Amino acid sequence: MSLAQPLSRASLSQQIRDRLLSRIMTGALKPGDRLIELKIASEMATSQAPVREALRELEAMGVIETLRNKGARVRVITDEELRQIYDVRAQLEGYASELAALSGTAIKARLTALIRDMKKAARKGDSAAFADYNMEFHRVIVENSGNQVLLGMWETLNVKMRTMVNVARSSRNLQELAESHEPIVDAIVSGDGARAHAVARTHVLDNKPVAASQV
Repeated sequence: MSLAQPLSRASLSQQIRDRLLSRIMTGALKPGDRLIELKIASEMATSQAPVREALRELEAMGVIETLRNKGARVRVITDEELRQIYDVRAQLEGYASELAALSGTAIKARLTALIRDMKKAARKGDSAAFADYNMEFHRVIVENSGNQVLLGMWETLNVKMRTMVNVARSSRNLQELAESHEPIVDAIVSGDGARAHAVARTHVLDNKPVAASQV
């Protein structure tokens, strides 16, 4: 696990978190692999404090777990867990889109730009960047619902990380996935709350991992 690229003076913990997350998503770090603070700090030429903070953030995201007397290790994220999260996302984002439709034209440019960014990442085969833009697209909608409780609930789902996991396990074409966001924009901009709710909810459910019995 070589992580010895130089780090900038920006948030060290965030950079360490993102590097570890990238390695988990690409399979360089596998479920069950131990994450030793001292070793990571040595490889990144930093102290243990930002490493400890990064590990706390990853645990809050549900990517790693800390076991008594065993330390931190990469956590197994099951398809069933992902399916349940997508079910919850569908309800939250459907309602958020319904509320956002009340002032939909205000976010059209931002959402359209993010779809362009997703398509660009898809062409490059950059799934990590794709997950970033995908998460931001949905965040813009939820933020523009005007409902802070809804936003708080949505944030607990860690959409970026779960999107990365789902993309890594899925054979879904990223270009098609990017394009599948366009009907959401159209529905929100139309000002039709019921339509926006239905389209956004269907979008999330269409991308839910398939149960083993359905394969």
